[in-house]
Amino acid sequence: MLQGLYLYEVILMIAGGILFLALVFLLIWNTIKGKSITPLLPFFLFPIIMIGWSTIKSVSYDNGKIDIEKTADSLAQNPADTALQIKLEKSVSAFDTTRATKDTVALNAISKAYYALGKYTDATRYNQKTLAINPDMQSAINLKTGIEKQVAIKNNFNNSITQLNSSLAALDASKGQANPAATQQIIGTLKDLKQPVYTDATSSLVIAKALAAVNKKEQSMQIVQKVLEADPQSQETLQVKQNIQAGKYTPAVTDSAQTKSLDAKKFNFIIKKQVAVKQ
Repeated sequence: MLQGLYLYEVILMIAGGILFLALVFLLIWNTIKGKSITPLLPFFLFPIIMIGWSTIKSVSYDNGKIDIEKTADSLAQNPADTALQIKLEKSVSAFDTTRATKDTVALNAISKAYYALGKYTDATRYNQKTLAINPDMQSAINLKTGIEKQVAIKNNFNNSITQLNSSLAALDASKGQANPAATQQIIGTLKDLKQPVYTDATSSLVIAKALAAVNKKEQSMQIVQKVLEADPQSQETLQVKQNIQAGKYTPAVTDSAQTKSLDAKKFNFIIKKQVAVKQ
């Protein structure tokens, strides 16, 4: 009941309880003595307000962390659900995290929320706070493992994007001439690519260019379309789309036997729409 309350709110609740009991005692005493109880009645408003204020804050806090945890679980199951993304962003933004300093359930819920949103730095921070208080909390331990796995995938993904940019630059420098090394590097990187839960638009466009460069125009355009769905007004994306359609990223010679291995590769990117979250 007192969890999530500031010290002054706890004191306010306790003081309100003591005042209420004192008034009840005086009420009974006056009744026994045959005195009027009317003068005492207005004073009951004070303990009611004192207790009620703290109770409302406690209930609001408990409901907040429950809502965050439930929404985080739902988003983890449906990461492409934009409505859930926005709802969770708002819930975390509105939640008074300073009240959760010692509350491992709340801290773990916040960590889980950031994890579901793909914000692994924040997820790690709250996970560490949780485990610092309770190192044996199994749900936090499991979450730590999940965060570390996704961070590793994200880091590998970023490295792959760097490799693709380098290979695309090498192809561009070849000026339409065959460049087997760069082509093979692109194909190998795309084949081994592990996708994080959420992908940013810039990285997605690099992959689209790389696919176009090895004659996988259909897959390339599918990615561009996903980026446009997230931001239809992006001039960069529209320019990349135009360049792909014009064949700018296609090299002069590509080994079809090599690129065929990419046919079954799915690039199911989830690109978050940029939505302002009001607190």
